[in-house]
Amino acid sequence: MLKYFTILLVGLLVVLPAQADQVTTTDSTTLDLDSAIIDSTSTVINESVSSTENSMLESDSQLVKEPIIRVGLLKTKTAVHFKSPNDYNIYSATEMVGFLSANEEAVLSYKNGKFFLKSNTLKLESKNFWRFEPVEENSFFNLPNCGRTLYNRKITYCTYRGVFEYQYGQISKMPYLINELPLEDYMKGIAETDNNSAQGYIKAVLVAARSYAYKNISFNPPTAKRLFDVFASTKDQLYLGYVSEQKMPRVAKMAQETSGEMVTFNNKVVTTPYFSYSGGKTKEWKNRAGKNDRPWLISVECKYDKGKRKLGHGYGMSTHDALMRATKDNWDYVQLLEYYYSGTQVEKIY
Repeated sequence: MLKYFTILLVGLLVVLPAQADQVTTTDSTTLDLDSAIIDSTSTVINESVSSTENSMLESDSQLVKEPIIRVGLLKTKTAVHFKSPNDYNIYSATEMVGFLSANEEAVLSYKNGKFFLKSNTLKLESKNFWRFEPVEENSFFNLPNCGRTLYNRKITYCTYRGVFEYQYGQISKMPYLINELPLEDYMKGIAETDNNSAQGYIKAVLVAARSYAYKNISFNPPTAKRLFDVFASTKDQLYLGYVSEQKMPRVAKMAQETSGEMVTFNNKVVTTPYFSYSGGKTKEWKNRAGKNDRPWLISVECKYDKGKRKLGHGYGMSTHDALMRATKDNWDYVQLLEYYYSGTQVEKIY
C-alpha cells in the first residue's frame, strides 16, 4: 500500500481544494505561484479565466489543427533571467526588436510602466511586453533564477519548450512569466501522475488532463484580463515543463502515444474532473438549478475506495480507484475513462 500511496501523492496536487500550493520557490516574497488550489470543476478567475466554447470542439468532422496553449508559470517582482541553448528572436509585443544568440543571457525587469532588457549585446526599453520566439522548432529555454521546486526537492523546474513572454498582469499588479507552446509539448511536461504507475492509469490521467486543458484554451487573442489559458500550478493542473519530461520519460512517451486524444460526449470535448478518493461512489453533477447539465458526470461505484475517507470534490474519475483497476484488474485507459465519464468516447481530435 505504501507504493500506491506514493503514486497517488502527485495526483493529489490538482484535485484537493483549500490547501497550500505544493510547488514552491526559493524566494516566496518575490516569486509567487499563487497558493490557492481549486478543483478542476471550478472556474479560475485571475489572469486566466474560464474557457470559451467554440466550433473547434466538434469532433465528428475533419481533424482540427493542434492548438497552442498559454501557461501562466509564475508572477514576480524581481528581475528575471532568460537563457537558452537555442537562438531566440526578441519582440516588443508584435514588433521584432532584437536577437538573442544561443547561451547569451538576458535580464528582464519592469518599473513604472516600462519594460527593460539587458544582455551582453543588448540594452532595450519599451512600453510593451517582451516576447521571445525560438528561431527553430523544438527549442527550449531556462529561467535560471526562477527557483521552482516540488516538495522541497533540490531539483528546480525552470526549463520550458517554446515561446516565453514577460507581461505585466493587470490583476496581479506585477509581471507574469508566460510559456506559449503546442498543446502536445505542454502534455509532455504534465506532472499529474508518476513515471511508474500502470500504463492504463497514466494514459487515462493524461487524456483527462488534455481534455481539461483543451477546454480552457481561448482561441481569441490575449487580453489584459486574460493573459493565459491555464496556471502551471495546482490551480489548474501541475505543469513542470522540460525537466519533468526528462525525469519522467515514460509519462512523456504515453502522452505522445495518446496525442490528440480526448474525452467526448455527443461529439464534443467535455470537461473531465478527477480527484483522489470517493469513499465508494462518485458524485452526480448538478448545476445550481438542480439539473444535470453534465450528464457524463453521474454517480458510479468505486469499489477500491470503499471504507476510505473521501478526498477531493468527488466528480468524475477517482484516481485511487482508477489506479487500482488498472493495476489489479488490468483495465486500459479507454475502459477507465468511459467508466468514470458515462456515455463518453475517447476520440482523436487532432
